[in-house]
Amino acid sequence: MYLPVWLLIIGAIVAYWIYSRNSGKGILVQPSNVEGIEGSVQFLKNSIFELVHFDSPHFIDTQNAFDAMEINYFRLKQRFIHNPEKVLEIARDWQRYVEALGDLKFARVMLDVDWSDDAYDKTGERMKEPSIIKKEIEKKLKLLLGKDWQEIPPDYFKREETMKKPDEKTKAKLGLDEWKFYYWGEKNLIRLDEIRQKEKEEKEKKEQIK
Repeated sequence: MYLPVWLLIIGAIVAYWIYSRNSGKGILVQPSNVEGIEGSVQFLKNSIFELVHFDSPHFIDTQNAFDAMEINYFRLKQRFIHNPEKVLEIARDWQRYVEALGDLKFARVMLDVDWSDDAYDKTGERMKEPSIIKKEIEKKLKLLLGKDWQEIPPDYFKREETMKKPDEKTKAKLGLDEWKFYYWGEKNLIRLDEIRQKEKEEKEKKEQIK
């Protein structure tokens, strides 16, 4: 039986979300040391970023937030290297942060496939708690790092509000991908385009074989 790719992707993301929610409630054993937590974070990272469901500025925003906060985490880990309890506390905050990023991505994925009248209300509810967790951990780590804090790049809404708008020629060229204008030249957009190009080439090869 043929299953659409988007359905398989959604199913995988739902499975990830159930895992992360269950782990947060203690249904699965949580790592008790820094190395175990970092391994869990790596698993969560793969779950979030290896499933590129749609081209979206919010996917880029999630990658940007992860990249910046990973730097902040490692800086704090080094700063408190002689205080194991503090390092463990920061590692747990880092894991909770990445779980929140996963939950936010899940909420947006569900919005893309939810055609009910209250889809936006449900999305708002799904995003409420992880948004708070994300902001509170950013605030905490920023206070600890001070001038060494790695700033998180502005998200799509901030860019759209503050940056120069694309001209008509650029709009016509990009079409539905007009949002990419605000991320032009950034590594995570380049990576996304490379993924899409690879997918296109693989599809063309399969069609030639047929």
